[in-house]
Formats: sequence, structure tokens, C-alpha cells
Amino acid sequence: MTVYITHGTEYLTRRLREHRYRLGLALTYVANAVDIPVEDLTQYEYGRKPITQKELLKLANLYHVSPTYFLGGSPL
Repeated sequence: MTVYITHGTEYLTRRLREHRYRLGLALTYVANAVDIPVEDLTQYEYGRKPITQKELLKLANLYHVSPTYFLGGSPL
């Protein structure tokens, strides 16, 4: 069963994009590293498409932060 993130999205989109920029990672690098289409990652970063828990966990692992960081929590 696919579960989509619906709470904390005001933080989610901004933090996904900002953290990738902060790490200096290209959109294509991140998309390939976590096996998400570039188009989907772009949609997630701009809040145009809901992200699944599974995809959020993949991104959090790549960025070395807690998944709750993207929802407004602490990075650890």
C-alpha cells in the first residue's frame, strides 16, 4: 500500500529543495541516486505532486537527515 505525505507539506517542498541546494547536489544526481524520475523530484520540490513515505525516506537517507526534518522537525 502506498502512503502519501499530506501533513507538513509547507515545510516539505521548501526543505527538499533547500537541502539539495545546500548539499550542492544536482537534481539529476539525486533522482538517479534514489531511483525517482527527475520529473517527479521536480514536482515534489515545488509541491505539485504528493510524495510517498518510501520516496521521502530515500531522500532523507541520501541527505543524511531524519525524514521528520522535511516536515518541520530537527535534521537529526
